[in-house]
Amino acid sequence: MTNLTLNRRLVLSGATLAVAGLATPAMAGLQTRAAFDGLRKTIAVDLFQATDAVGGSVTAEGMTAMLTQALVEDGRFLVVEGSGGGMAPSAIVRAAVTKFEAAAGGGGLSISGGPLGGLLGGRASTRSQTAVMEIALRLIDAATGQVVSTSSAQGRASSRTSEAGLVESWGGGRLGGEIFRATPIGQAGQDAIMKAVDQIAGGMRAVEWSALVVDAAENGVYLNAGADRNIQSGLTLSVWRPGRTLTDPGTGEVLDVEMARIGRVRVETVRARLSIASVIDGEPPMRGDVLKAD
Repeated sequence: MTNLTLNRRLVLSGATLAVAGLATPAMAGLQTRAAFDGLRKTIAVDLFQATDAVGGSVTAEGMTAMLTQALVEDGRFLVVEGSGGGMAPSAIVRAAVTKFEAAAGGGGLSISGGPLGGLLGGRASTRSQTAVMEIALRLIDAATGQVVSTSSAQGRASSRTSEAGLVESWGGGRLGGEIFRATPIGQAGQDAIMKAVDQIAGGMRAVEWSALVVDAAENGVYLNAGADRNIQSGLTLSVWRPGRTLTDPGTGEVLDVEMARIGRVRVETVRARLSIASVIDGEPPMRGDVLKAD
């Protein structure tokens, strides 16, 4: 057996043992959430901010991936890309790691080399370890750029593992992400994220649900929202036409967009990512008009 093969087995067994021994309040108290039957708002997650002192890019990418996954699995939102090619989000989550203690308590810890206190390089012999991570979040209204809400969440996790040899040359991005998630600090981050999801949901109550008119023809009005956003046949929506955009002359920040209500439509047909509606009253909609729940 080569040294590389042995080291790979040690990495995988060490990660498995870490996962098996981890205990977090979020994992212990996690219950299956009832299926969400309301209109799903769109949301995007920006890359976390994390300085070198709190794990740098490994922490930032790992936390961003975990928060995105948690929001997807929560079911109350449609998670979209923040920029480029995808559907525009109603709100954007911007977060930063503000506290990072890979070994806040415990005993028998011996770590050397590599980032994250040696968890991605060198060797780690961890018998008992408690980790703490705290994150700060801002929820931004994508239409106005205004901060809708701010919050913070702290997560803790502890583990008991046997010795694991972690070889930096074996890893790279994919292994780093897997090991980060399996370590106590990664699980502390997961604990913080589970708490943050409900805080984000609370902030999203202040963000209006909206969709856009894709096209309007004699056979119906096409909307860019379908079953993916819990649209159902018979739903009535108000149609609003954007007018002047008012910006701050000093900063260029959007202060408001004047909107005029021009009528209503009723959804007749629902597809995976779009719906077809008929006009109930008012002016015929145009591409780019905004739809809001009555």
